[in-house]
Amino acid sequence: MMTLAKKLALLLLVLSLFSCSTPQKEIVSIKGNTMGTTYTVKFFPLTENKSEVEENYELIEKILKNINQQMSTYIPTSEISRFNKWQSTDLFSISYDFEKVLEKSYKYYYLSKGQYDITVMPLVNLWGFGPDKFESPPSQAEIDSVMVFIGQDLIEFNGETISKKDPRVQIDLSSIAKGYAVDKIFNALNKYEDLFVEIGGEIRTKSKLKDWKIGINTPSILNFQNDVEQIISLNNISIATSGNYRNFYVIDEKFYHHEINPKTGYPTSSNLGSVSIISNKSCLDADALSTMFYTTSIELSSGIIESLDGVESLSIFLNEDEKFTKVYSSGFPKN
Repeated sequence: MMTLAKKLALLLLVLSLFSCSTPQKEIVSIKGNTMGTTYTVKFFPLTENKSEVEENYELIEKILKNINQQMSTYIPTSEISRFNKWQSTDLFSISYDFEKVLEKSYKYYYLSKGQYDITVMPLVNLWGFGPDKFESPPSQAEIDSVMVFIGQDLIEFNGETISKKDPRVQIDLSSIAKGYAVDKIFNALNKYEDLFVEIGGEIRTKSKLKDWKIGINTPSILNFQNDVEQIISLNNISIATSGNYRNFYVIDEKFYHHEINPKTGYPTSSNLGSVSIISNKSCLDADALSTMFYTTSIELSSGIIESLDGVESLSIFLNEDEKFTKVYSSGFPKN
């Protein structure tokens, strides 16, 4: 008997907004759907003209549409879908945004010694977390047959073109695309002194008058009320969280979640509930690092964090007594 449950929930909950002074204008919130989740953008209008908000909405939608057309595996005609179906080792031309995201993915692939790997797409599908039809967990033989073409070293990246060393290679940019989209929108609206951009819980902020209060959810599959484990002020900084309770299913009382270890071919197995990364550089970096650190040991991730400038982490572990333990890097803000 198979029971299937997938929970797509924001790992980060915007709790409240407090201003250091009282602005004359009310803050505007633009919301919509994208990348299988939702987005929210908040700012103080510079004018009283309604067209300002409408133009920003159209700009946001245009940016998101372009990125989806390049990086969404759920759109059959997208750039990434065409590359994944590309049964050739010939050069494949890619767009500017695709190039920038791929370039950053290699930085974290090498930094993690292959633990962060965008070629996990076949494993994601095999375990039922992609667009393909899913019926049951894979056998060891099925996993082994796929592992032979998993590895980012099987892609040759030459700026505006990429190619496969094995035609079966497929890539998944979901661990980095939302963060990149947040950065694109943030930069497009950079004229605003107080700005909040969020896609599926990946957030970047800009502050002059506003103190953006952000809540990090308790990493439990039973957290239906969006209970909060940690509250921080997120001013002029980005945050992203990866966890085992956002997207999962249960079959025969066994728990499987979407964070796949590219070294083993299996969903990551540990008592780590979630990893939150803050970065003063970009949301793309926070997004990629949160995925990378979820699949690495606490010892390795701690060493990497301390070596990176402007990056901090919060890891939340579930103990045997069902209580949580929080492990902070040296500069992560406390409650």
